Amino acid sequence: MHPILTLNDPFTLFIVAVASILIVGYLIGRATNRRYARAISTWLEPSLRSLGGTPVIQAVSRTAFRVKVMQARAPFHVVTATTVLLSREVLPIWLWERIQRHSDVVFFHLTLRRNPHIRFEIVNVTSELGRRGRSQAQKLQWPLAREQNNYHLYCPADVSSDSSLQRLFAHATDGPFTPHRVAVRTDAPHVLVSFSFSDLQRVSSVELVRWLTALVRLLPLDEGREMP
Repeated sequence: MHPILTLNDPFTLFIVAVASILIVGYLIGRATNRRYARAISTWLEPSLRSLGGTPVIQAVSRTAFRVKVMQARAPFHVVTATTVLLSREVLPIWLWERIQRHSDVVFFHLTLRRNPHIRFEIVNVTSELGRRGRSQAQKLQWPLAREQNNYHLYCPADVSSDSSLQRLFAHATDGPFTPHRVAVRTDAPHVLVSFSFSDLQRVSSVELVRWLTALVRLLPLDEGREMP
C-alpha cells in the first residue's frame, strides 16, 4: 500500500506552497495587467480621438485588447491599435518572458484611403518582432536593401532603387521613436508598425500619430478615387 499523504508531508507542503505562490502571482499579475491596460488606453485616447470618429475598444484575449477607429481622417481610413500585454497572471510564463526581454507591445494597423504601390519591411533585428519581420521578408525572397545600426530594410529587388525608400528608412530609424517593425503592403491593412509601450510612453500619443501621418505621406500611393 502507498503511504497516505498528510498536511505535514513534505511533498504535500511543497505542492501547497507552489499552488499558493501561483494563486498570489495570478492575483497580483491580473491587477497589474488591468492597471497597465488602463494606462495604455488613457495614453492612446487623445491620439485616436484626433483621427475623427469614435474609438471602439474590443477585448481580444486575456492579455490583449484593441482600439479601432473607423472612417478616420485622411490619409487614414481605418486605424487599429492592438495592445498585447505580458502574461503577468501566469508566473512561469511571465518569468520566461522577462528572461527573453519581452515587453508590452502596441501594434498599429493602418488602412489607408489609397493603396501604396511599394512593399517593404523595416525591422529592428535586435527585437523578436523585428526578427519575425525579417523572416517574412526572407520567405518572400526580398533582398537586404539598406542597413543602419540595428535596422534592416528589405524590399523586392525591382523597387530597391525607389527614391522614396531612403526617406522612409530615415524617417523610421532616425526619429524619436524606435519601432520594432514597419511593414508596408499594397493590400489592406497597408501599414503595420509595432512598438514597446515602454518606449512610447515617454512621448504623447498625439505626437506618435503625427509621426505615423508623416510616414504615410512619404509613401508613393496609387492615383484614383479614395476610399469614402
